[in-house]
Amino acid sequence: MPSIRNALEQIRFGHSKVELNVLVNYLDGVSCVANLLPCDSDKFCIYKNALELLFETICDPLVCKQWRYACLDHLYKPLLNAERYASTESDRIALARIKIDLQVLVRHFL
Repeated sequence: MPSIRNALEQIRFGHSKVELNVLVNYLDGVSCVANLLPCDSDKFCIYKNALELLFETICDPLVCKQWRYACLDHLYKPLLNAERYASTESDRIALARIKIDLQVLVRHFL
């Protein structure tokens, strides 16, 4: 797991040497970990955490704009997977809140 933790830090803080491969590899790693879990609620939590990481990175004005756009471009992956595994009403409400925040962000960002 050190590589996932390292990728998480690189994504969140948008280090200047971060390449798109780090983001893609992190999301692939998240999918691999989620596929190993037997319970849908655990899979939902994994994807929701990845979604929140990307969302926080996009909202951070100290991260370079190019990296924020890259995170925005890949936000759909954990979002769609989180929607797939949202099994309780509270899961669906949490996703609805994130979607509302995302709509506001996109209007402001673009």
